[in-house]
Amino acid sequence: MKLEDPQTIRKLWIGFYAVLGLLVLLDPKALEAVHVLEPDPHHEPHFGVDGWFEFYVVYGFLTCVAMVVISKKVIGAVLMRPDTYYDSSPLDPIRDAKLRPLEKEGDQ
Repeated sequence: MKLEDPQTIRKLWIGFYAVLGLLVLLDPKALEAVHVLEPDPHHEPHFGVDGWFEFYVVYGFLTCVAMVVISKKVIGAVLMRPDTYYDSSPLDPIRDAKLRPLEKEGDQ
């Protein structure tokens, strides 16, 4: 059984989805919805939306996606450099400290 084998990859995906489905089914809120568990009086919804089925799962996923997108945009904008950033050295004899071409003595 090699990892590159398509049958092995298919079995891994099936196993992943089986575990994922089992975890969703064993969620306490899901078990309360089908009346397997008694509702927990300490976790009553304070707002309208937090009483929805699987609200916290969706909320956590969307928050994670938002954090990744925002950090990519904000931190990426702060840390990104132009593609030509490393093309020339600040010690280049034909450029100044801001990487602008130096004027030749006869150009003035």
